[in-house]
This record gives sequence, structure tokens and C-alpha cells, in this order.
Amino acid sequence: MTSKSMLVAKADLKMAMKSKHIKYSLVFLAALAPVMLILIIGLPAALIDPASPDYIVVNLFLPLGASMLTLMAVIPAGLIAANALVGERESNTLEPLLCTPLTDRELIWGKTLSSLIPCLTILFAGTLASSIGINILMVAFNRPLLLFPDPAGAFLIFAAGPVVVLSIVSTMILVSGRVSKVYEAYQSGTIAALVLMIPLFAPMTSLETGMADPSTIWFTNIVTFIIASAIASITWAIALKRFNRDKMVSLV
Repeated sequence: MTSKSMLVAKADLKMAMKSKHIKYSLVFLAALAPVMLILIIGLPAALIDPASPDYIVVNLFLPLGASMLTLMAVIPAGLIAANALVGERESNTLEPLLCTPLTDRELIWGKTLSSLIPCLTILFAGTLASSIGINILMVAFNRPLLLFPDPAGAFLIFAAGPVVVLSIVSTMILVSGRVSKVYEAYQSGTIAALVLMIPLFAPMTSLETGMADPSTIWFTNIVTFIIASAIASITWAIALKRFNRDKMVSLV
């Protein structure tokens, strides 16, 4: 099943890369998060004395960095999944695929991998690039190395990130049989990414002391993971049950 699903994933990625919109979006989002974090975390941390009141800028953005990285990385999941399901219908390549001897699970897993692989690549590579870039600045300005991401951030990136991608894909599968345009599927499917607003804004409620409370950060990240897992579990169960080739072929 894995090899057949990988063939579907490779075909979907190849088709996605033919779209300039998707290709440039992937490149832009892959570069944006690391550059942004280096500028808003690394540069202030390197230039501002930790004893200065202005260091609150670093204390503010450091716990938010992981959620920014994760959010930027999961956005392409909606683009690729929408293109892989509804986009093929628009380009008249979906019907031949649905009529192949692939099982439904092989087909769905292939569509999932086509979104999961590039998104996780962007997420993990962006995390590494951000960490290296931030600490290059710290070394250049004779500052102590800065741990990024911290344990709570690493949990969000490596645990919640993949789950959010899965929930986006499963939501896209659910709506793919009900919409006829890629942008309609994308708008509906990326609703699941809104769960990442929790760790992006919740820590700001605990900044009275000049830095976010670690327990609040851990709590919001765990809550995000639980909610994302619930969304993914429910939508996948429904998607696997309702996936109907005949209905999708009739819409071609």
C-alpha cells in the first residue's frame, strides 16, 4: 500500500509544482518564517542587554516563535490538498485516477502524503534554519546561545504540527465532494489551521511580569495538540466513511 500511495503522492506533488501559485507560495512560506524569527527574536536578543526593560521584546516573541513556524508550515497543506482533490477535477485528471485499481485507503493516504511531506519538510527545515540563524547572531554579538525552540515549542512543532496537517487534509477530503473550485475547497479546508491561533495569542495573557508564564505556554500547547487531535480523529473517521468515488466521478 505504501509504494502505491507514494506514487499517488509523487504525482500530486508534480502536478502541484506546475502551478506557479503553489510553487511560489511554498518557497515564500518556507523562507518567511525563519527570516521573520531571526529578525524579531535573534536580532533583538543579540542587540539588547537581557537586563534592559527593552528585552521584553525577546520574552514576548520567543514563546510565540514555534506557533509562527507551525502556522506558516501548515498553510501549504490546504493548497496542495485542494489542488490534489478538486484541482484534478478542474484539469480533468481526477476521473482516470478514481477508476484505477487503487483502494480507497491507498488513494486517500497518497493524497495525504502529498500534503504531509512538503509541510513537514518546511516545518522541520524552518525550525533548524531559525535556530541556526538566531544563534549565529548570538555568537556574532558575544551573547550566550539561545535555546530555540524551547521544550514547549518543540512539543508544538513536532507533535501538534503534523496533527494539524492531517486535520486539514481530512477536512479537505470531506469538502472535496461538495465543491467544484479549488479556492472553495481551500477556504473550507484550512479552517482546521485556526487551532494554531491558541498558542499564538494565549501566552500574551501572562505577560504581566515581562515574560510569558512557562506553565501557560505548556498548557496552551497541550490544549492545541488535544484539540487538533480531536479534529483530526473526527474528520478522518467521517472522511473515510463518506469518501465516495462514484460521487466524485459524477462531479467531474
